[in-house]
This record gives sequence, C-alpha cells and structure tokens, in this order.
Amino acid sequence: MTTTLTEPTTAEIADLLDEAADVIDRNGHCKRDLYDHKQAAGGTKPANCRVDLIGAINIAAHGTPLYTGKSLLTWRAEDALLAHIPEAAIVTWNDARGRGKREAAKLLRDTAASLRSAAAA
Repeated sequence: MTTTLTEPTTAEIADLLDEAADVIDRNGHCKRDLYDHKQAAGGTKPANCRVDLIGAINIAAHGTPLYTGKSLLTWRAEDALLAHIPEAAIVTWNDARGRGKREAAKLLRDTAASLRSAAAA
C-alpha cells in the first residue's frame, strides 16, 4: 500500500497552528511529553489531557496527541514553529522554565499570524 502525502498550503498550516493553540487553551499545557500521562492514568482520554506544543498540533490534526506518521501538515506546522523560535528543538522551547500555557498558545498563534502575513506579502 502506498501513501501519497499532499503538500499543505500556508493557510492550512496557519489554521492548524491556531487550532493547536485552542487545544492548549482548552486542555492545558504540559512539559516533558506529548501529553500528561498521570492525567491519562486517572481516566482522562489522551486527547483531553494537558499537552505540549507537538501534542497540541497532533490533536488539532488528527484527534490524538500521538504521532500518526502520515501527515505532512503536522510536519510543516512543526517546521514553522522551529523557524519562529531561537531553539534547535520545539521540546527545548516547550520545556524551558517560565513557559506555560499562555506562552505556548501565544507562540502557536504568533506563528500562524506570521505565516499568513508572509503569504499576503
């Protein structure tokens, strides 16, 4: 079986980042993993648990914080975040002291706005 991956548009990437920000606003933010495993062990579905930036992108894209490995859209959203931060990895930014829910949602929305602005120029 062959999987064809379609290159997403800038608008699709920006929309996904905005949706991921909504996931962070709704679920909350966590560090050191895609989602809060303690919360899940207590009975919360992983899609409703606190998430890191990548977990939020994955939930927005396909309903689970886990990678499915089948989406160029999620990869391009991660690329856009990486281009917007000074760190070499999203997890480094996500897990840094002093960064929480508000900062994570803002980064996602700011990156989406930056993509839209660049596309309109």
